[in-house]
Amino acid sequence: MLGVLLFSGCGADIKFPVLSEWPTAAIPDYAHSARYAITDNLSDTLSVVSTDPAPVVYGTVPVGDIPVELEGPHHLASAPDGSFVVFNLSNYVPGTGSGPHGSHGTGTVPGSLVRLDGATLQEQGETLVDRSPGDVILSKDGQTAFVTHYDLLKVQSQMLTGGAAETAYSSLAIIDTESMRRLSLQPICPTSHGEGLSADEKTLYVTCSLSDQIVVVDVTDHNRPNVTSRVAVGPMPGPLGTPNYWPYALTVSPKDGSVWVSDNKSGDVRVYDPTTGQMDPARVIFVGGVAMFGAFTADGGTYYVPHQGGNDLVTAIDTQTLTTRDLALPSTACLNAHALVMMPDGVQALVVCEGDHMTRPGSMVTLQLPSFSISGFVNVGMFADGAAYLPPISSN
Repeated sequence: MLGVLLFSGCGADIKFPVLSEWPTAAIPDYAHSARYAITDNLSDTLSVVSTDPAPVVYGTVPVGDIPVELEGPHHLASAPDGSFVVFNLSNYVPGTGSGPHGSHGTGTVPGSLVRLDGATLQEQGETLVDRSPGDVILSKDGQTAFVTHYDLLKVQSQMLTGGAAETAYSSLAIIDTESMRRLSLQPICPTSHGEGLSADEKTLYVTCSLSDQIVVVDVTDHNRPNVTSRVAVGPMPGPLGTPNYWPYALTVSPKDGSVWVSDNKSGDVRVYDPTTGQMDPARVIFVGGVAMFGAFTADGGTYYVPHQGGNDLVTAIDTQTLTTRDLALPSTACLNAHALVMMPDGVQALVVCEGDHMTRPGSMVTLQLPSFSISGFVNVGMFADGAAYLPPISSN
């Protein structure tokens, strides 16, 4: 009798209560305005901030797969039309101890790349990558994502065991953003992080922090990326794990395709020349702090790079003469400048600041570039570390 009842139950129609289905996410009013999405690593949120000279926070969106755990959204990129956003769910959170959600580069479980709707910021897809994803960028058409990995545990393991050099290499993941299918996962170098594409998008340049190198990767075939060269960023690279330069971020010039590398330890910006395949010894610009993620003007005439250490500053570098100008970021507005992002109009930029990773939140500082001045700032979530521009959506 019990078997009959169970069988009958399996075949019965299931009726759900009225209005019990998940509702379609509403498009918030602020999506009709230009805005930035900012990753808040230690809050597990994205902050949505206006592009006004004196910015305001429009809203805060929780992200991640496990609401009760910190999973560390780390860096993000947006489609050219703003239709979607992708970000790294890193599964490490600085300052939270050891284990899967430990400090930078020490995540012990794979991270993932998450795709969100650009208007509602609701999740549209997710794919696993490798441990401790670092930076993420998109191709010009938004169809391909490139994810680096800052896997410090691989370096530590190689140094302890004396294994082959390749065992210390972090991976490059290439993902189709429409299907969210991972096309390849290729080890390229130790603690890969900052990255940028050549103008023809056939070559990817990546920093390798703890080996004092950048790598040049042929990504013509997204299924089979190939490292074509490894280049020391300075004349005296340190041994693996104790770098003398610590290349962390890079940006490709829209003017001549040169690659401008921000070095954390040596406090400078160094330039790779793709025509010679070497670093240019004549272009070493000392900025005096922990150089981070910078951006060029559209014509490549000026490179703006933020840096930390003592005082937070933005240095404007004339790419022709290599002369510099400094803009101090007041301590009330910024602590630990992480990245500078250019507005599409080229007149305004923002600086994302981390805060202190404990009690002081991150912030976004707005710069007016013609006057090289600060027009405003606003606090966001804890440990902010990336920003992406989203154009207004149509009101139709």
